[in-house]
Amino acid sequence: MTTTDDRRNVILEQPRASGNPYRAWNDGLWDCGNNYTNSFLTAFCYTCMTCYLYEKYGEGCLTPCIIPMSAMVLTVQHRNRNGIRGNILEDCLTHAVCSPCAMCRLYRDMQFVEEIKGSLN
Repeated sequence: MTTTDDRRNVILEQPRASGNPYRAWNDGLWDCGNNYTNSFLTAFCYTCMTCYLYEKYGEGCLTPCIIPMSAMVLTVQHRNRNGIRGNILEDCLTHAVCSPCAMCRLYRDMQFVEEIKGSLN
């Protein structure tokens, strides 16, 4: 006979990480006015801006000239690398509705990541 309580604590669920590991985009899709230079370059030289963003990630500059919807591909890559909420369907629809706005948002978010981390890689 024991006088102490012999019951054991059984863990029924694994502990969960606190908080959400994903973040929102640093800026909104329609906030192109937050960087007029980027907006102007994207509006009048979309392919050049896409090539520039590919180069910032260390990818080939001619990739946008070869791959259709390459801007969406870069958006998916950036979103996955930096833990941004969303999915490929949202990215596809965003680029279908207003690809220049999506590229401006991507540029602004890449600048944000560079300020926080020091680089994109």
